[in-house]
Amino acid sequence: MQRLVIATLTLCLALSLAACMGPNSQEAQQQTDRLLMSSDFQFIPANTPERMKHLESMPQNRILHVVRNGKDYYLWADAKNGQCLWVGTWKDYQRFKKLAWDMYNQGGQARYNYVDGWSSGPVDWEMWGPW
Repeated sequence: MQRLVIATLTLCLALSLAACMGPNSQEAQQQTDRLLMSSDFQFIPANTPERMKHLESMPQNRILHVVRNGKDYYLWADAKNGQCLWVGTWKDYQRFKKLAWDMYNQGGQARYNYVDGWSSGPVDWEMWGPW
């Protein structure tokens, strides 16, 4: 129940970025990259054709919740600009939300969309490494 409430609040918080900045905006991408990096999300480049194909199949520029090997992970797919996948844990995601919220309260535009339980069907997550 608590996750549903958190997800709903995050979704509400997220809508402003889409409204105020286009997903292709260089400034928005740099802001997001800084937030993800500051939150300890791991940067994984889509440096093989298989990774790029999978990355392009994912919802773009939003937080995705997936379960891998019984653990919760939070992903950010950026096939167009950064050609990478950002991967974080529950703690990383909490840090990300706090930083995004703080930025919004200081007059920034950081609000992000959230997709819970996203799945593209069977995925060979091993191609992305040992996270």
